[in-house]
Amino acid sequence: TGPAIWLRCAIERVLDDVELPDDEIPIIYMPEVSRQDLRAGDECPRPLQPLVELQYRGTVWTQRNGRDWTVEAFLVSDDGLGLDVARDAKTKRSILASLPILADTPISRLTGRLEAEDFDRLMVSDHPRNLLRWMSDPRGVREIYEAEGKWHAFCNRCREDYGFDPKSDGELTAGERLGLHEDAVWAALWRRFCESPEAYPGIPDLLRRSKPVGKLTYIKESWPDENQEEETRLRDALAALDGVEAGFARSCIRDLEKEHAPRRNWVWAKLGEAPLAHALEHLARLAERTQSPHGGDTPEQMATLYTKGGFLADDAAMRALAAVRSTADTKAVSTAVRAVYLPWIEAAAERLQRLTKVSPLPHAGQQATVECDVCECILFVDGLRFDLAQRVVAACKERGLSVRQNRRWSALPSVTATAKPAVSPVAGQIRGTGLPETFTPEVEASGQTLTTARFRKLLEDARYQVIPADEPGDPGAPNARGWTEFGQIDRRGHNMKAALAGQIEDEIERLTERVVELIDAGWRAVRIVTDHGWLLVPGGLPRHDLPRYLVECKWSRCAAIKGDSKV
Repeated sequence: TGPAIWLRCAIERVLDDVELPDDEIPIIYMPEVSRQDLRAGDECPRPLQPLVELQYRGTVWTQRNGRDWTVEAFLVSDDGLGLDVARDAKTKRSILASLPILADTPISRLTGRLEAEDFDRLMVSDHPRNLLRWMSDPRGVREIYEAEGKWHAFCNRCREDYGFDPKSDGELTAGERLGLHEDAVWAALWRRFCESPEAYPGIPDLLRRSKPVGKLTYIKESWPDENQEEETRLRDALAALDGVEAGFARSCIRDLEKEHAPRRNWVWAKLGEAPLAHALEHLARLAERTQSPHGGDTPEQMATLYTKGGFLADDAAMRALAAVRSTADTKAVSTAVRAVYLPWIEAAAERLQRLTKVSPLPHAGQQATVECDVCECILFVDGLRFDLAQRVVAACKERGLSVRQNRRWSALPSVTATAKPAVSPVAGQIRGTGLPETFTPEVEASGQTLTTARFRKLLEDARYQVIPADEPGDPGAPNARGWTEFGQIDRRGHNMKAALAGQIEDEIERLTERVVELIDAGWRAVRIVTDHGWLLVPGGLPRHDLPRYLVECKWSRCAAIKGDSKV
């Protein structure tokens, strides 16, 4: 916070004591300063003049018609909350009077036609909210109510509406009645708590302390310790799947899903206290998808079946792992994933191996070269597995983009050094000869190893702009075509292993944003391509070390077998 000249210097990064991150956009908040004040030219107030030029370099957040925001405009505008609010003077005054509480009110409660009475009620009649606030912080809220002269009225309302006295009965009585919610008013208060439980952070602890002892019948979902006990039981049950047969594991997961699925609707799940119940939903889907072997009588049929639903097994495994954070929960979910997932992918891999002996996969030159038209850009993403690509498709459609999909076989071996050039516009100028340790191909014309610099040179010679990951390129150039690369999926996978699952949504969001940036920059279309997929199984895949005398070339994930050697 400071005067306009200080803000301008801070934004220009010329102040030694102020450091603004280069990758973040500064936001200037100027209360009671109109946009017209900044557009007034010479008449602009002198204290504001240092900021005038920024409105042409940045964006002024205004209404769609260019006017400054008002509270009323934000409530009714489609770019705001889109509420149905009366426009009379009385309602406008009530809106301003209730603003401190209105700002914290769930939108779900602001439905229908809203008039002055509705906003007045927020100030003086929202007793359920006041009661929940007091239950969350009895001492602190009492001090506030006493300072505001509301404590006496608050206690009267509690006695009249809820049948208890905060002064004589205390918060433990309120907590017990809230958890039991045996009559209509307490049931309504419980529903109110469930709407926005994060607004009352002290209530879970209150419920733990006020749970009735010796009562034989009560609603289990009301008590956080009951949910915690169920999470512990589920964790133990999943951990017990270590080493069991896959069919038995699937049966156990299905039974657990029937038992624990209702907890996903408990308020504790909304507060993030039922991660295993959420993970179980994806484990159940994984069990369903892996109950039958992946079929297909040819490699092409296997690929078709995979794109029509087989990929959902991979997706379910990733989502199950992403649903948990703690070490104990991750270990339990990882055990369950491995029990049902590993046998399925091993069987699919062995089936593909058998089929490719009869119907080999396409060789170099047998698949169409990846190219794009003028004013289009190719966006290469390392390791964008098919299931993740479907998430990108959904994310792009949510942003209003039109999407078409296609597929192709990865080059062999399916490592970046080989497979990335194979999905580039210059694939025809590259060849794979010999067996270098990294399986890096060569430039056909010179026989030189295809380094990053030589790959970019081939693209540039083919009239493609090689665009850095943080730049938009120049779609307005004559015959503009672009090649750019983005994403850290493959690198993160090597470094993080199973923990990659928790980072996938961030990668998808960043990738989608990159697509939107390129489109907004003027590229007519963006063609996303990738080099290879990958397998991620908690605990790792089975590994067999091949002796050197059996192989021509050997890397960590692939090898070329020597002659007629049998392995």
